[in-house]
Amino acid sequence: MIFNLKNKIWLTVAAVVLMFSFFTLYYFPDQQARLLHDNYDKEVQNLANTVSLGIKISMTEQNFEGVQTAMEFVKDDPRLEFVALLQSDTTWNENHTSYTVRENLFQSFPEENSFSLTSTSNDSLIVKRSSFETPIMSGAVLIGFSTREINAGRQRIKITSLLVSGIVLSIGILLGFWLARNISTPVMALRNAAIRVREGDFSPRVQCRPGDEIADLGKSFNEMVDYLARTTNELQEANQSLATTNDTLKNTVLELKATQNQLIQKEKMASLGELTAGIAHEIQNPLNFVNNFSAINRSLIDEMVEELEKGDVEEAKAIAMDIKVNGERIDSHGKRADAIVKGMLQHSRVSTGEKKPTNINALAEEFLRLSYHGLRARDKTFIANFKTDFDESIQEVDAAPEDLSRVLLNLCNNAFYAVTEKRKLSDSAYKPLVVVSTRKLGNKIEISVKDNGMGIPKKVFDKIFHPFFTTKPAGQGTGLGLSLSYDIVIKGHGGELLVRTEEGEGSEFIVQLPCSTTNAT
Repeated sequence: MIFNLKNKIWLTVAAVVLMFSFFTLYYFPDQQARLLHDNYDKEVQNLANTVSLGIKISMTEQNFEGVQTAMEFVKDDPRLEFVALLQSDTTWNENHTSYTVRENLFQSFPEENSFSLTSTSNDSLIVKRSSFETPIMSGAVLIGFSTREINAGRQRIKITSLLVSGIVLSIGILLGFWLARNISTPVMALRNAAIRVREGDFSPRVQCRPGDEIADLGKSFNEMVDYLARTTNELQEANQSLATTNDTLKNTVLELKATQNQLIQKEKMASLGELTAGIAHEIQNPLNFVNNFSAINRSLIDEMVEELEKGDVEEAKAIAMDIKVNGERIDSHGKRADAIVKGMLQHSRVSTGEKKPTNINALAEEFLRLSYHGLRARDKTFIANFKTDFDESIQEVDAAPEDLSRVLLNLCNNAFYAVTEKRKLSDSAYKPLVVVSTRKLGNKIEISVKDNGMGIPKKVFDKIFHPFFTTKPAGQGTGLGLSLSYDIVIKGHGGELLVRTEEGEGSEFIVQLPCSTTNAT
């Protein structure tokens, strides 16, 4: 059962009143009556002792009038019922072997009151005895006092307690009404106002009567509601402003994405330009072979025709075999040119991210050479060595070749750039070298592009994968190469792109592809 504040106040007041009433109606009267009785009992005993002492002194001095005076010491006390002087007599048996002590009434006051020598205290009478012994007589004083005054005192205590309980009950009722009015009512009003505020209504205010803590609480509540109302209005305005800002940010994000796509495409076109230069240089060799062998075949055909006209079939057959060999060479170099062109087209087309079996060793070697020849085509002073170290146990790997080719081309371009920059600052003893290697490490396939160039400074090492960050001079890099490579390896292939570098000594970029994306043997 749940009580509201008003009920709790009334229950508290009632509990206090009942406890005090119990004290005043039962505990206090009982204690007071017991105290009165104990004091009265002691007083009567003291009077008995006083009379007994007076009789003892008088008899010792054989002053019998003093005995009478001692007996009359309490005669004027209105509470006296009787006072008696008892004499103790000893009676022996015939053989004088045992005796009995009997008390006989020697004198009493008032004489007209009858009482028993064996009287004891009861509700209406308090009886006390005090013994004495003198050379003349042994005995005791027996005094009986009425309890009328004690009973009257008890009755007065009960009436007083009842009156006090009534006063306390009246005060409790008044106090309950006062507390309910001055505490419960304003607190309930405060609660109702708080409920309305909780529901979003900031209009309620509580009336405050100065002078107590509840008034201070009401004042603080009103101030809080005012603050909440202002804050809510400010938040609503801020939300509207944020909504407008969010719309602006959405448009900005869309514009940024479009710009990013354009920049990515620019990076791809830049790498395509580098690739094209390399392809032009690389494709020249197979085209030269095709042209040369085609010219030789034309000459051989003329010779073969002449031999056939002479009737020398054997010589014609020999020439035909030479033409066949040259045709095979033309076919081989044509396929080489075709592969280079297909690689360029593959690199330039938009990637779908679809993985398919890819010869990692062939892909790495092809784009290492294309990077090298591209740099040589653009810069005639370019000088660098490169070599490969491939793990032949790696067959085909499930990968997106268009994407992975961009990674390899970018890493090789960066490596050749690093060794070129170092050569500009070094003496003739420095030999630029780029090494591309592959190997199988347990459940991973690793592709390494290592150079002995300038290395990466520590102050920029943490930024190398950030979009648009580049250490190249303005106009020579977009800052997207490593960022795109990172995304292709990490997000596209679920692998890792690691960097090992030592400033002034060189760098090594390692592409690791997990076995879950490979079909290596």
